[in-house]
Amino acid sequence: MNEWFDVIKTDSEVLTSMSGKEKKKLKKVLAAAEPSEYFGQDFTKLGELVDLMKELDLIKGDKKMAKRMKTISEKNLDIIATAAKLRKDYEESYRQLREIVYPKSKGLRKK
Repeated sequence: MNEWFDVIKTDSEVLTSMSGKEKKKLKKVLAAAEPSEYFGQDFTKLGELVDLMKELDLIKGDKKMAKRMKTISEKNLDIIATAAKLRKDYEESYRQLREIVYPKSKGLRKK
């Protein structure tokens, strides 16, 4: 189910002005560009990897390696913060583009 907003299955001005092939391509690319829950999973996995490596005995006894792991962990947190901002910007841009293709109509509720 689409989390952005419900859509009445009528063509917008943008879609009406397109050929069938163009319309199909636009709808396909729009659907593929929708933000997904996987956006930040790689960063989460990297954090889990760093945490696991910190717990290993070979790192516990090595101050230099412990410091390196701390640096990598802090860098990953910075990446996660940047990714969260980028996600918000991406979602806003996607919403604006989607509303061009599927303008909101009366009676539709935003989720």
